[in-house]
Amino acid sequence: MENRFLQTVFKVYFMAAAVLMYYFLTEVINLGLFVTYRHAFALVLFASAFFAFLWKPNIARGVSSLKAAFVCCTPLLVTIVVSLFIWFMGQVDTEVISRGLSGVFVYNNMLSFTFAAVAFLYVFGEKGIWYNLIAILISNLLMILTIIAQNGIGAFFSEFFTLVVTFAAKTGDVIVQAEIHELAFCLGAYLIYMLLKPRKDLVFLILLGLTAFCFLTAFKRIGIIAIAVALAFGWGLKFVAKFKKDTAMRLTVIFSVLVVVLLTGYIAIIKLGVFELLEKAGIDTSGRVTIYNAVDKFYDFSPDFLGNGIGFLTYQLSTNMRVGVSSVHNDFLQYFIDLGFWGYLLWLVSMVPVRVCYFGAKGKVETGILALALSIYLVIVSSTDNTMNYPLLTTVLAILMIGHGFDEKVRTCETKLFGCVSEANKGTEGETIL
Repeated sequence: MENRFLQTVFKVYFMAAAVLMYYFLTEVINLGLFVTYRHAFALVLFASAFFAFLWKPNIARGVSSLKAAFVCCTPLLVTIVVSLFIWFMGQVDTEVISRGLSGVFVYNNMLSFTFAAVAFLYVFGEKGIWYNLIAILISNLLMILTIIAQNGIGAFFSEFFTLVVTFAAKTGDVIVQAEIHELAFCLGAYLIYMLLKPRKDLVFLILLGLTAFCFLTAFKRIGIIAIAVALAFGWGLKFVAKFKKDTAMRLTVIFSVLVVVLLTGYIAIIKLGVFELLEKAGIDTSGRVTIYNAVDKFYDFSPDFLGNGIGFLTYQLSTNMRVGVSSVHNDFLQYFIDLGFWGYLLWLVSMVPVRVCYFGAKGKVETGILALALSIYLVIVSSTDNTMNYPLLTTVLAILMIGHGFDEKVRTCETKLFGCVSEANKGTEGETIL
C-alpha cells in the first residue's frame, strides 16, 4: 500500500513538472544568465529520474535509456567539435566561443531535453510515451481554454472551423492566438507515430482526437505537408517489410542517405538564387529572398568553405544586419553557414542515417522506419522555419524514437548484463520504477 502511494505521488509530481515544461514556452529565469523555464523543468525531470534510480536502481533501463540518448545527441557533439575546430583555425576571441557555446548549452540544449525524454522512459517504461503526450495535451488545452475564456467559445470555434475549411487561408484574431508553433510541431510528430502504430482501444482514440484537435488549432500547413510525406514513406516501407524485412531496412537506410544528398543540394539551390526566381514567378516566399540575399556573403557552396562556428549567423542577424529578423528561418542554411561544407555533412549524417541505423539495428525494422519517418518530418518542417531550435520537439522526437519497443530493449539489455530478466522488467510493460 505504501509503495503504491509513493508511486502515485511521484507520478503526479513528475507529470506536473512535465506540464509546466510544456506550458511555459517563453518565460525565463535570471540567474546571472537567462535560463528558460522549460529548460529548468527539463533538468528537474532528469534529476527526478536520477533520484528514482538512486532510490530503486534498474540498471538495464538506465543503460538502455542513456545509450539511446547519446545517439540522439550525436548532432550536438558534431556541432561542438566542428565549431571548436573552426574557432581554433580562425583564432577567434573567447567572447565568440562563449557566445556560441552558451547558445548550445543554455538556450537550445539538445542534451537536457533528450535527457528529459529518457527520464519519462526510465520512470514509466514504454508508457512514458503516452504520459509525455498527456502532459503536452494538458498544457495546450489549458492555453486554448484561456483563449476561450477571454473571447468566448462561439468566437473560438467559429474561427476554428473557418481556419480548417479554408486550409488556413482565412484566420481570425481569436484563433491566431492558438497558433502555438512549438507544441503544434510536437503534436505533429505524435500524429505520425500514432498513425504508423494505430490501436483500437478507447484511450488511444481519445488521445488521437485531442492530438489532432490541438494540432489543427495551430494549423501549420508545412506541418500537414510534412506529416503526409512522412506517413507516405512510413506506410510504404511498412508494406514492404511485411514481405521482405531486409529489403525494407535497406530501403530505409538508402532513403536516409538520400535525405543527406537532397539537403546538401538544397543549399546549392538557395545559393543559385532559385528563391529569387520563385518570387519573379509570382510565388510568395514570405520575405525569404531578402534574408537569403542578406546572408549570401557569409558562405560559399564549396568544399573549401569551413564555416564560422555555431551561433555566428544568429549573432550577425540580431546585431549587425538590418533585415528585420533575428533568424534566417531555415535551419539547414543556418547550420551550413555556421558549420561549413564538411561540418554540415557530418551534422546531417548524425541527424538522419546514424539514428536510422542505430534504431533499426538487430532486426528492429519498424523502429528504423519510424526513425526515418520522424526525420523526414523534422527535415520538412525545418526547411522553412527554425524548428530545430525548438527544444521541446527534441524531447518528443527522442521519446518516440527511443521509446518504441523500449521495454523489449530493456529485457534484452538485462539478459546481456545479468543472464536473466528480473521481475521488475518481466511482463510489466511500462510500470513506474518506484
